[in-house]
Amino acid sequence: MIVSGPHRAARGFTLIEMTMVLLIIAIGSALVIPMIESGIEAREVRRAARQIASTMHYCRGEAVSRGMPQELVIDATKNSLHTTAWGRWAVLTDRALIERITGGNQVEDGVVQILFFPNGASSGAEVVVANRRDRTQNRIEIDLDPLISTVRVADVAG
Repeated sequence: MIVSGPHRAARGFTLIEMTMVLLIIAIGSALVIPMIESGIEAREVRRAARQIASTMHYCRGEAVSRGMPQELVIDATKNSLHTTAWGRWAVLTDRALIERITGGNQVEDGVVQILFFPNGASSGAEVVVANRRDRTQNRIEIDLDPLISTVRVADVAG
């Protein structure tokens, strides 16, 4: 039986129902987006730290295999690094910054040269990479041992 006319049931959503759904979506977005942003920043800081650590490993390997000293230059002012004769170079993500470099040879303000020797030793260094927006969170330390050039990467407590 087909019902038509005034007895037919109304279909669709009311304005109040649509408004409530949009309000729930807005509240959910307001809660989730900052968490996603925080996760992206933490990932970028870890990526920058891994990039520095892997470049240190690379320089040590090149010095030992070539029998010639190699250098790693870390420029905190430009948030970048490069190896001997610019064989490898990188500009770190804009979400992470090189907060501090201890050790190595200071070439100029904010620029440090780390040397790697054919016997496996290095001039040693400690680099701290941090979240650019909030330097109290997502801080990672890359520690290069001067005797055998092992690299240790660890979180830095707030």
